[in-house]
Amino acid sequence: MRMFRWLNSVRFMEIVVVTSILIIVVFVSGMTGILVPESKAVKALETQGFSDVKITSKAWFMVRLRGGDKSDTVRFTANATNPAGKKVTVYVFSGWLFKGATIRTP
Repeated sequence: MRMFRWLNSVRFMEIVVVTSILIIVVFVSGMTGILVPESKAVKALETQGFSDVKITSKAWFMVRLRGGDKSDTVRFTANATNPAGKKVTVYVFSGWLFKGATIRTP
């Protein structure tokens, strides 16, 4: 009987370890937006003709529910002057490492 108790505790520990690893992987993969610098959003906006760019917020949690694509990990909110000379609020979505930036209007 002792061997079976030990076997049950080993299985329990395996389940705990595997579950913990899965939770960590999911959590860390969703947090890569923290690593994206604001300069990436500013550069994307300036390349498209925006000026006076000011980043007002950065959101990296649940970006897909905030209008982002499946590969976006961060959303910057910026106030800028568009090429027509009007003050606008825009969103810049981006991903970490090799993903470019996408500019969207609210």
